[in-house]
Amino acid sequence: MLEVIGELILKHAKKIGIDAVEAFLQKKSLKRIIMNKGIIKNVSEHELSGFAVRSIIDKRMGFVSSNSSSNIEATVELSLQNAKSSLQKISRDFVDSKTISQVDNIRDNNLRDLTLNDISEKLITMLESIDSSKPIINIAGSVFVETEERLVANSQGLWKREVGTRLFVELETAIQIDDFIGVGTGNECSRALDKNWQALFNSTIKNAYSHQGKKKLSLSKPRGVIFSSEAIAQILAFSLIPSFYSTNESSHSETMKKRNFAKDIELIDDPTIQGALNTFGFDDEGHPTKPQTIISKGKCKNLLGMTYDCSEESQEVNYRGNCFRVAPVSRESRSYLYPPVISASNFIMKSFAPVKDSILGYLSDGIYVKRITGAQDANYFSGDFNLTVTEGYEIKNGEIINPISPCFCSGNIYKILNDPTLILGSKTKQVPILTTPLNIITPELLTSRITITV
Repeated sequence: MLEVIGELILKHAKKIGIDAVEAFLQKKSLKRIIMNKGIIKNVSEHELSGFAVRSIIDKRMGFVSSNSSSNIEATVELSLQNAKSSLQKISRDFVDSKTISQVDNIRDNNLRDLTLNDISEKLITMLESIDSSKPIINIAGSVFVETEERLVANSQGLWKREVGTRLFVELETAIQIDDFIGVGTGNECSRALDKNWQALFNSTIKNAYSHQGKKKLSLSKPRGVIFSSEAIAQILAFSLIPSFYSTNESSHSETMKKRNFAKDIELIDDPTIQGALNTFGFDDEGHPTKPQTIISKGKCKNLLGMTYDCSEESQEVNYRGNCFRVAPVSRESRSYLYPPVISASNFIMKSFAPVKDSILGYLSDGIYVKRITGAQDANYFSGDFNLTVTEGYEIKNGEIINPISPCFCSGNIYKILNDPTLILGSKTKQVPILTTPLNIITPELLTSRITITV
């Protein structure tokens, strides 16, 4: 179907005299099952589709998108009219067909062919395996399966198609023992159907039991804080990453260039990693995706921006990045229903000197922060954040000794990333940030530049 629409766009553009044209097409299949109180509550399946047309006439660009395949010719003609009245001049040609390479391990046919009945049967089998003697009072969660087909074609001979699959499983188990109620959570995300849902469920039970015996934090001044991959990913998503988005109106970019970071830390945006959730061969503007080093050797090397450039723009402020079409708040965000915006893809934090053993051994007295809330209220201009630690554990002599009652922590991400005592763990984890298009790949992080209040 996408191929047919693509051919119609190119054919009609040639007919009405457009100098050059690009077509972007996308179709998504979305399947979701939600359960609560140990039973399946909601089952849904729907499709989203859209296409966009970029036209060039007399070196001026016009761009129009639509979610209806019934008005293809009208959309192409509107794109032409926009180009005629546009002030945006294009300084380079469209992407050549030889420049986009194939990406691997983004599609699993077993996952693509998974039906709602298949998903339901897997969940029912898991639920039926529950030991009735266990004090479980609630099981909730969701399974989300997405298949995305994308196509880009242009009048210079480019014709590229790719299909990707994604799986998200989230489970939450509540137990009650006398007056104690514990809630354990777990999640998995993958491009392939290779996750053991039963093992994930068992981990949520273990996590719920681990909350027993919560105590008020006994350390008045913890020597350090270890953030889990999930926690530091949330902090990066809201207090740091948006500061790397460069637009013509942004005065923040010059500030970023002057900031200092720990020399061992490297931050990279890479939409080419095999099997990662946001890996694609080309971005939503049809350009080949590529890794972009953001922070290296203590300095900001690049910012993320639009992939096309204009002759009237200064090259000093035109940062080429990976351009995507995303909604501000939506898990199902990548779509030609939306205009192109700057967004990170697979955002990676790593160290040139990762620890060889458990990161716990580097902290004698402190806190292990596993889960947090409030990161979305961070200020990425200043880097300040204030969080509630919803799941944390006290550390003494390099070992976790007991869970702690909820407390508060505050800090500044720029000070953390310039901490000379900063340590990153050796094992990274892929953490999708719900309600955003971000996928963050990061290890655990140990820092002393955090303030803890009870």
